[in-house]
Amino acid sequence: MKGSEYGLLLNKAGKNRYFNADAHEKLIRCVTRTNGAPRDDLVAWGGVGVAEFMGVEGIIGQFSEIQKLHTRRGGFGRHADHEVYSFSQRAESRIRENGMDVDRIARKMAYDFWERDHCQVVYGVHKPDGNDSRLHIHFAINPVDYTTGNKRRENTRQTRERQERFGEIVRKASAR
Repeated sequence: MKGSEYGLLLNKAGKNRYFNADAHEKLIRCVTRTNGAPRDDLVAWGGVGVAEFMGVEGIIGQFSEIQKLHTRRGGFGRHADHEVYSFSQRAESRIRENGMDVDRIARKMAYDFWERDHCQVVYGVHKPDGNDSRLHIHFAINPVDYTTGNKRRENTRQTRERQERFGEIVRKASAR
């Protein structure tokens, strides 16, 4: 079974998105549902490359500190990347039937960003609610590589390959 049969990964970085200096803060608050919006769809949240014990405020500060490593002529560019993995109906049914730990699945997916791009990641697992018809995971990614200070670049091929890796994570979790 191909990775896309387990779910779909959407890269929401888009042109002219997340360029404001507070974009990472707003995105992290949205992903963790600490933005004051009255939604009751958060299943779990966590982070990789960040000290979770410092809470959302501390994580926002950590993203800001790493972003200070990035220097370039001109504007900063994106202050956050946003990707969403939406589980397929089949994968969602397996998760429910087998009582799979979606927090563990999301954390493994977040490690993929960390290991490949050396980026801090905050994830939020959200259950279906309103316009969202499937269980899904939002990823707020710091686009600055903490080892080099360079920006992360993602193209369609890389997003497709990540979707395949994420599908493999779900496949392995459902095989247990």
